[in-house]
Amino acid sequence: MKASRSWFRRAGAVGIAAAAPLLYGPSAEAEESVAANVIEFETQTRNDKGVVRCGLFNSKEKWLKETFRPSIVKISGTTARCIFKEIPAGVYGISAFHDEDNNGKINTNVVGYPTELYCSSNDARNMFSAPSWKDAKFKYKGGTVRLRGVMK
Repeated sequence: MKASRSWFRRAGAVGIAAAAPLLYGPSAEAEESVAANVIEFETQTRNDKGVVRCGLFNSKEKWLKETFRPSIVKISGTTARCIFKEIPAGVYGISAFHDEDNNGKINTNVVGYPTELYCSSNDARNMFSAPSWKDAKFKYKGGTVRLRGVMK
């Protein structure tokens, strides 16, 4: 799991990791309804180099530290679409970055500011720090939801 945590580092304090598997499976009826629960997060990049790495987070405590669900997608033209399937209703936040050199982490300059484009749900952004959970979180009630983020 430690290797997966390194793919989203920002100023040494931000990371994403894969979540632990569920211990109990849902009933057949619940499985059918949950399978239809999808969150799509689309963003535009400046080119089609590398990949876009997304993380779906489900709590303030885990925001930008430990993902509920990670997603790594290829870029089509300049569009990337991270798709999270079988998502239960709840409160979530999404963070994404364009990993142009596909090195598994967000590149930063000498002062720690990202040199690769990034975005979050609700286009949450802070000038001198990572986007806040408060600004990025959204309520998900189920079904299919399509969200967009603006890479900057």
